[in-house]
Amino acid sequence: MQRELISPYEFIYMGGPTHTYLFVTELQVIYEIKFKPSSYIFGIQPPFTEFAYEFVIEVAENPLPKLPPPDKAIPPTIARIFNHFFAVKETVVVYICDNADGRANARNRKFSTWFEQTLPGGLSFLKFDYRFGTDAEYFLTSLIMRIDNPRMADVVIAFQRLSVDYSNPEK
Repeated sequence: MQRELISPYEFIYMGGPTHTYLFVTELQVIYEIKFKPSSYIFGIQPPFTEFAYEFVIEVAENPLPKLPPPDKAIPPTIARIFNHFFAVKETVVVYICDNADGRANARNRKFSTWFEQTLPGGLSFLKFDYRFGTDAEYFLTSLIMRIDNPRMADVVIAFQRLSVDYSNPEK
């Protein structure tokens, strides 16, 4: 089965403390993609915490009267941004699916689909999915890194430990 090739949107790297990228869709919706430094996620566990970031996708401006519709050019655009941002192979990114509106599962499915369909191009990445919390209150996360990250085992062990500790606070 051959995949349909979709041209990604052009993006601009704005930089700044949150390593912000911007792109505009054909419907003039402006998206911000941020990689917020997040060494706190792992606590004080050198040597990889300086390379830890939280990945955030935000609609910065929406001229439409409703939520933006699905757009097939967004996933390849995000893939290009990932390839640009992950120039340093030690980089580790955590994506946390917001569940404030009860849509964490939908966000997780959408992001996983994007990841599986578009990120195999360019650099090679691994994604590890975790569920933090209880059955009643939880959030879904993805830990993403390059396949050649020299600290992969340490990062995965630290994140698994964090997941267990968060989900079992009485420990």
